[in-house]
Formats: sequence, C-alpha cells, structure tokens
Amino acid sequence: MGNKMRIKFSQMILLLYLSFAAFSCRFSGFTTMNSPGPKLSKATVFAPDFIKALYKAELTLHGQTITGIIVVKERDDGYQMAMVSEVGLKYFEFFFPGGSPLDGHAVYMMAVLDRGPVKEALISCFGLLFREAEYNSHSHLKMNETGKTVLLTNKGKRGRFSYYYKPLSGEVEQLQYDRFLGTKTSIKLSDYKNDAPGSIVVYRGKISMNLQRL
Repeated sequence: MGNKMRIKFSQMILLLYLSFAAFSCRFSGFTTMNSPGPKLSKATVFAPDFIKALYKAELTLHGQTITGIIVVKERDDGYQMAMVSEVGLKYFEFFFPGGSPLDGHAVYMMAVLDRGPVKEALISCFGLLFREAEYNSHSHLKMNETGKTVLLTNKGKRGRFSYYYKPLSGEVEQLQYDRFLGTKTSIKLSDYKNDAPGSIVVYRGKISMNLQRL
C-alpha cells in the first residue's frame, strides 16, 4: 500500500511540474522592461487613420460553418461591423462604441444565429479588436530576447488582456483574453496593410474565425 501511495504521489508531482513548465514556457524569453523609452509605440490593431476594410470570412460556430464578406467601418462614435453572404444575405451587424468596445451590441442578427452564447462570443471576439490597449499601474511590459516583440499585459474587472506586438510600429501580432472563470480567446494578426491587419484568425472555445483582407 505504501509503495502505491508513493507512486501516485510521484505521478502527481510530475503532473504539477509539467503544468508549471508549460506555463513558464509561455513567457520564456521575455524580460521586464523597467524603462520603455520614447520610441516604444502603443499596441495597435486598427490605426488611428483607419476608415474601412473588407474581409473574406469563414466562421465556424459550434460545428456550423458560414462564409461571406465582413465589412468593418469606423464611425465618429465607434466601429460598425457587418457580415453578408456571397449572394448578399446579411448574417449580422454589430456596433462597438468607442472607449468601451467590449460593450458592443447587435444591430441585427439572423434568426438562426440569434442565440445567447453565439451572440455573446461574436461580440466579445470582435470587440477585442477595437479595444484600446491600456498602459497604467495594472499593466506590465516585457521584451523578448530579440527585441522584436513586446508583451503588454493588463488586468481588469473582466479578466487579463495580453498583447504581443512590434515595438516600433505597434502592430499587434497576437491578442489573448483570459476571462476569470470564462472561455479564453486567442487572436492572431498578420500581413498589416498600413491601417489594418490583412489576416485575422480567432479561436474561442467552439468558435473559430478566419478573415483575409480583400
């Protein structure tokens, strides 16, 4: 009996070690920035001069896939986003208020998509793209070994936000949102074309999205 207990205890310690190692690797290669300096840009997804962009989109929502075109437009009071099918059938339209995009709301939702979990997930994912990264006492800045990527993390009432971005241009390469006791959202961005990313790939539980700029 004693040997079995020791084996189980050893296995438990090994699992804890592996879990800790995986967590540590996530931030390996990054060191704290004590003095960022004036040349460090702010994390940016859509540039201040952004006006409008079209994306070819493929969304997988709880096993069902829809395709079409997503239009993103900046307004004086926030951002507007709508998705239509290849034949012009509107799937949804959202509005994200400036200053609090995570409080976006649905202007229109196709009946088959108008379900609580789906609507909430879409608004949360898209809202992250328009959220302004915060630099305050709750924020932490780290730089990787090559000096090519900055990691900005900040915590709020909603959870923890992490931005991996280029220090000079401010272009965000990856955005993560860890909700307290909620679903994790991960967004990868690349191929920036001056004012906005050319590729946006989103993962959130049973929802994934692939947007390619036209």
